[in-house]
Amino acid sequence: MKNDFIFPILALSLICFVMTGALALVNNVTHSIIEESAYNRAHEAMGDIIPMADEFVAIPLDALPTTVVAAYRSANGAGYIFIVSTRGFGGEMRIMTGICGNGNFIGSSVLAHNETISFANRVFAVRDAYEARGQSLLEADVITGATRSFRAYQYAIRYAHEAFDVLRGSGQ
Repeated sequence: MKNDFIFPILALSLICFVMTGALALVNNVTHSIIEESAYNRAHEAMGDIIPMADEFVAIPLDALPTTVVAAYRSANGAGYIFIVSTRGFGGEMRIMTGICGNGNFIGSSVLAHNETISFANRVFAVRDAYEARGQSLLEADVITGATRSFRAYQYAIRYAHEAFDVLRGSGQ
């Protein structure tokens, strides 16, 4: 009777340990590949937002708002890229925003989010419509049914403008 109770517990525990080790090994092997892929996607998105830029140079984050997780300027002066972290309905959103040298909004791209896809798609559809007209989501009032995701996107654009103002004030 005791073996009928102990054996399944030991078997399941052994399976859990083996699977945990296997998952840790897979994570260890794929982590660098995933990071490199994310880096390549981010640089591709930078080129899509500011196509006239030749290359991007990282900017130190010392004086920038804490929500800015990365900042770049184009080497030829075509504009700036700010990667901002905000919180939407589903959690953290990482949004890349492009601002040209005179402070005008160029475009944006979502690098990562955990939003419910139907809410995110509402925001992205409105974003695409506004950006096709050369405007940002700051000019929209509200998106029904996706208010928190929409506000998070707006905050990201505002934080990018704040970061740009800081850089402009410091002469960068």
